[in-house]
Amino acid sequence: MADALTAEETALYDDLAKRAGDVARRLLTERGLIYLDDLEPEAARELLRTAWREAAQTRFEGLDISELHAEIDIMVDSLVMDPEHSVSPVSIH
Repeated sequence: MADALTAEETALYDDLAKRAGDVARRLLTERGLIYLDDLEPEAARELLRTAWREAAQTRFEGLDISELHAEIDIMVDSLVMDPEHSVSPVSIH
């Protein structure tokens, strides 16, 4: 069983998730898209990976975050994006 996150870790994750969401919205808009579901699963994963990495780089500017990049990759790779089991598209705007 995973260890529980501290309040500080939870706040940090929440901040990073919000930043990644902002980056993801920007990247979708740059592609003329609104929904992540408009992308093929692997393209969606790559967009999310890019968004999380950019958010982390901005948040931890000047620090070595190679371990965090590895954790981001593991998290994004674990996402299941199957159009057959998808619910109605949800905008992240």
